[in-house]
Amino acid sequence: MSGFRTRTIALAAAAALALAVAAAAAPAAAQTAASALYQRNCASCHGAERQGTGLGPPLSTRTYRYGGGREDLARIIGNGIASQGMPAFGETLSAEEIQALAEFLPARQGEPQPDPEQVQAEADAKPRQFDAVPGVVDTLDYAVRAELFADGLETVWAIAFMDANTALVSERPGRLRIVRNGVLQPQPVTGTPQVHVSTHIWNQGGLLDIALDPDYGNNGWIYLSYSHLLERTGPEGKPLAMTRVVRGRIRGNAWVDQQVLFEADPSAYGEPFWHYGGRMVFDREGRLYFSIGDRGVQELAREPGRPTGKVHRIMADGSVPADNPFRGRDDALASVYSLGHRNPQGMAVEPSSGRIWATEHGPRGGDELNIIERGADYGWPVVSHGINYDGTVLTPDTHAEGIKQPVHYWRPSIGVSGLTFYRGNEFPLWQGKLLVTGLAPRDLRLLTLDGDRVQHEEIVFRAEGRPYEPVVGPDGAIYLVTDNPGQILRLTAQQERRQ
Repeated sequence: MSGFRTRTIALAAAAALALAVAAAAAPAAAQTAASALYQRNCASCHGAERQGTGLGPPLSTRTYRYGGGREDLARIIGNGIASQGMPAFGETLSAEEIQALAEFLPARQGEPQPDPEQVQAEADAKPRQFDAVPGVVDTLDYAVRAELFADGLETVWAIAFMDANTALVSERPGRLRIVRNGVLQPQPVTGTPQVHVSTHIWNQGGLLDIALDPDYGNNGWIYLSYSHLLERTGPEGKPLAMTRVVRGRIRGNAWVDQQVLFEADPSAYGEPFWHYGGRMVFDREGRLYFSIGDRGVQELAREPGRPTGKVHRIMADGSVPADNPFRGRDDALASVYSLGHRNPQGMAVEPSSGRIWATEHGPRGGDELNIIERGADYGWPVVSHGINYDGTVLTPDTHAEGIKQPVHYWRPSIGVSGLTFYRGNEFPLWQGKLLVTGLAPRDLRLLTLDGDRVQHEEIVFRAEGRPYEPVVGPDGAIYLVTDNPGQILRLTAQQERRQ
């Protein structure tokens, strides 16, 4: 019996040793296979030892320009970066081979990130200071009275005044609402486009901005931006969506006469639930500008042939202006006006000059205020004043040749969103100043400008919900749309404090 036991123990030990050897050999074999993949597909441009050549940069955590995490590497290998001469391997390598290459290359590693739903729940549970409604808050120039204009809404994203007594409001879940004579109409407008809303707690898609035609009083055209869904899923089995722009009219309480003005090629649709951009504004000549965020594929933001990470410019009927900077190029979309943007969610026309200003979400730090110029490159993601959310370096550069610098940036980020210039009689001391909203601190800020420089910044109101947009109404009051709670607040001047 003892001999049998001894042989059994010896056999078990041998089996365990064999398994250990096999387990040790498996990573080595995988490393060898990945090394062969690298030599076959990458070494001719990046060097046999990843040292770089005249055709491609070195591959190290010190030199990466597009994030450098494992997911970043896999995405870049699959999609390529056409403007940098980096081919796309998504059709020549399998998903397993791409992942093996991403694992083979050195990657930037940050601190483990907590579950985003837990982060959001903890943030919402913390006591938050906000200004009372109704109530009065003191600013440098005015005692500002805040009152409730509309309540009972869900994730309000935009408001536009059709006339002095009627406002259109977008609820991100997909409803277009009307406030008439200060009363929210009980029924949403029927027949509006179907929007894509992710079930994720950090969803950014849905019905987004509203813009009225400059000749709205005569033609009745209303413009909507929203997240549009394809009827198929992506490689991860998730829905494919992209920002879309349409126009239509309202008759009775129905959305009619819809025309699609901008729709991306299906190949540009993506699975991420964030960075749709979606803000719209008309310039003095009646041309429509609208933003599309990078949709989570940051390295394509500077590719003129891709719609993401751009500010686009079209005519009111969807045609392309003759002087658009990339019109006529085979490698570019004719509608692209500027590129290298992360996620612009605010846009406004400067009254004195007609220039287009925009606010743009940065990563962890680096929210931006930009003046949008024809054909300009704003650098995302090779230039940024922020870092990755996990604390790793996104890019070593804050400046680069040919890259437009922001007029102003926030570090740490405030989650900068809506933007408008004040024009009206209610706050004469604020004439021509900028109003911006911060989603993280949930506040409305007043920026005093000196030419292209932000001279002074003041928090004028702290909201209970996230304020997506400030709008100046026909009466000169400031209307602030918020989510959680979904409300519209009206700010007026109770008393001028500075003579």
